[in-house]
Amino acid sequence: MKLKIVEDMEEYRKESDKYVEEVISGKKKIDPERAKKTLIMTPHIFAKVFSPERIRLILYVKKNKENNIYKLAKELGRPYEGVHRDIKYLEGIGIIKIKTKDKKKIPTFSGPIEFPDFAVA
Repeated sequence: MKLKIVEDMEEYRKESDKYVEEVISGKKKIDPERAKKTLIMTPHIFAKVFSPERIRLILYVKKNKENNIYKLAKELGRPYEGVHRDIKYLEGIGIIKIKTKDKKKIPTFSGPIEFPDFAVA
C-alpha cells in the first residue's frame, strides 16, 4: 500500500480526473505504479489517522504476530475498547488484517506502507 500526502485534495482530484480521462480516451496507458492501492490524505488527516497510539499499535502488531486484541491491550497498557476501536479503524483502511485462530481474533500487519510521494505545495 502506498501513502500519498497532498496539501490540497481538490487540486489532487482535478489532476487525477484528468489522468483518468486520458487513460479512458486512449491518450495515455495505465501507469502500474499509479494503479497500486494508495491512501491519499492531507497532513491534517494524516495526523488524525496516524496518532502516536495507533503508530505504536501498528509497530506492536507487526512485531508480535500472535497476540490477540486482549493481549495487545494489556501489553500496551491501554483499554481493550480503545485498542479494539483502533484495530477496526486500521482494518477498515487496509493497514491491519484480522485472522481467526482458535476462536481468537489476531490482528496482523497487512504489508509495507510506502511513502513514495510526499508532496508539500
